[in-house]
Amino acid sequence: MEFTRMNAEQMRRKAIQNSKEKERQAKNAQVQLENLSRHSYGNNLDIRAILKSNQFKETKDYFDIRKVESEYEDMMTHNKLIDKKEKYKDYLKSLGHETNDAHSLRQWSKIIDEIVGDVKLAYDIKN
Repeated sequence: MEFTRMNAEQMRRKAIQNSKEKERQAKNAQVQLENLSRHSYGNNLDIRAILKSNQFKETKDYFDIRKVESEYEDMMTHNKLIDKKEKYKDYLKSLGHETNDAHSLRQWSKIIDEIVGDVKLAYDIKN
């Protein structure tokens, strides 16, 4: 192995060249990281892309218990059953479901709303 002697100017040029190469590699690494965040790769899930997706936000809203309870109260108010709100929640508990479970409460709201709508249609009741 033979070493070549370099003067100061040659060493400076070599250092600048090495510096540019490291910057290029850093940019390539950043581009690769951004590409990974846009797509899933292999058998791994890209958590960043999932958290940013609209589907995740919609799912999060669907299971938000405060929002579901608000919708339940709005539906009960619309059907003039707000004073029976707790009574119907107790029925849900007696069926073995928790009232703090967003999915069960949402389904229960749909059932009540459909029953009330069917009764109004059957007896020709206007709001």
